Amino acid sequence: MGAQVDMTFPLYGAIFRKYHDRLAKIPQRKHSHLFIQQSNSSRILKKPILIGLVTMLLSAFILTLNTASGSTQISVQPNASTVWGTDETLTINITVSEVTNLYGWQFKLYYEPKILNGTSINEGSFLKSAGKTFWKKSFTDAYNETHGCAIAFCTLVGNMTGVTGSGVLAIVSFKTKTLGSSILDLSETVLGKADSTEIPHNVVDGAVQVVKAVHDVAIRNVILSSSQIVEGHIAEVVVSVANEGNRTENFTVTLYRNETVIAAQTVIDLPRRSNTNLTFNWNTSGLSQGTTYVIKAEASKVLEETDLENNVFIYGTVSIVQGSHDVAITNVVPSPTIVFQGDKVNVAVVAANVGDYTESFTVTIYCGDAVIGKQAVNNLVYGHNFVLNFIWDTTGAATNTTYRFRAVSSSVPGETNLTNNNFTSASITVYPLGWLSIKIVSLVPCNQLGEPKTAFALGTVAYFKIVVESKSFKAENLLLTINLYDAPGNAIGVVSFKGPIAPGTSSFILGTPILTTATVGVATAHANALSDWPHLGGTPYCPEAVATFKIGGS
Repeated sequence: MGAQVDMTFPLYGAIFRKYHDRLAKIPQRKHSHLFIQQSNSSRILKKPILIGLVTMLLSAFILTLNTASGSTQISVQPNASTVWGTDETLTINITVSEVTNLYGWQFKLYYEPKILNGTSINEGSFLKSAGKTFWKKSFTDAYNETHGCAIAFCTLVGNMTGVTGSGVLAIVSFKTKTLGSSILDLSETVLGKADSTEIPHNVVDGAVQVVKAVHDVAIRNVILSSSQIVEGHIAEVVVSVANEGNRTENFTVTLYRNETVIAAQTVIDLPRRSNTNLTFNWNTSGLSQGTTYVIKAEASKVLEETDLENNVFIYGTVSIVQGSHDVAITNVVPSPTIVFQGDKVNVAVVAANVGDYTESFTVTIYCGDAVIGKQAVNNLVYGHNFVLNFIWDTTGAATNTTYRFRAVSSSVPGETNLTNNNFTSASITVYPLGWLSIKIVSLVPCNQLGEPKTAFALGTVAYFKIVVESKSFKAENLLLTINLYDAPGNAIGVVSFKGPIAPGTSSFILGTPILTTATVGVATAHANALSDWPHLGGTPYCPEAVATFKIGGS
């Protein structure tokens, strides 16, 4: 191998003396660029091949020659590496696998000094995990006329059997110098036990390919929800950007309307061969109706980038248009729908802005022809709705009568569609308050103490607090039932109470297990107050009460 630097190690103790003596007698040999897996017990000559062929078939030359008994292996990891550009750091591990009672080791690692500059070699964690070690290393790019070489030796110190398993023996780092390929050739490897017994093993070389750094960023797409935007609206623009090169890049993406900048964002550390999306919010306030703009996105040029054609993406034209004024009533919900005279009914009205501008208007609620109330809706943003609650006191209302509620929104300036400005509810019925009147005042999911709770897990007990009011002058028979249903409507639990109820207000806490087969999600509880079981002639005292709760996983 030509002139050689003296790199003989003072091997520790007698344990490795015979290995050192044996290795010293091995004749020096030329190293070619074909890398193979070899056995330390049977050396195989390496035939020269062209470095260009290595570059083309970098991963194809890892050969498996099972000449050593057992499966112990010393290898370069990763076996094949690609580094983009010069003056980049490459770090590889020298590893051992499936070894038993390893007490010491030694290796040489040859490489192409034209391609790589050796910078450091450090002891791995495998051997020193068992205790104190003696470690020796040497690194030179001029080991001989054609190769650089890293040499390392390590042995445990003290009375111990060694280390069993797999791990890292050494960590070797390089700097890339020029483009090309280099074999990482493990040679003269030694694995030994504390009793000086050699451990047979296979050897797997490695290789590195240094390729040209490619810098190329691109705009792949620009997405808008519509090519027509109402003046004053904020349009969301999604820009898809990519790093099509092989180096991590930082760059700026600018969004334009014609040649005016809308906004700019910086992309930080976008990995090679990856992409990401950027979201821009384009405020069109102040732009004239009827104008048209060309929307485009542009990525700034990165260092050494030559392909700039894909740095710009033109979406096309976007028109600024006049919007509409349109408010609506989308729902009216009275609750409860069956009441006794003197009860109060809550009427929830959903008002919506279905136009394109922020609006203020008034909502009036009617029961028949009578006005229940009015409320103002101020500055309701387009695309949003608002819930207003009105209270109707049934005192003095005719009994055994059905009522409906109608909500009407006032028109706003410029509004032409008035068909959606009113909405009529479903009906409710008012019943007379008799001498015997028992009703459910409230039904609330709770814990055992009656404290409100919104969710229960599958297989657990769900509790409900029921408040019942009796306006009778004496104790009456009462049957309370609660039936639970999951979201699809499957019965998942039932509980009941039967007994006397005194005049006034009474509270009950009833619990029932939730079936483990129930569907997770929103569930309902239905409570009824009856005089007895229906098959025994019982009748309801009042309308059913309903409460919702959530079922979670077990």
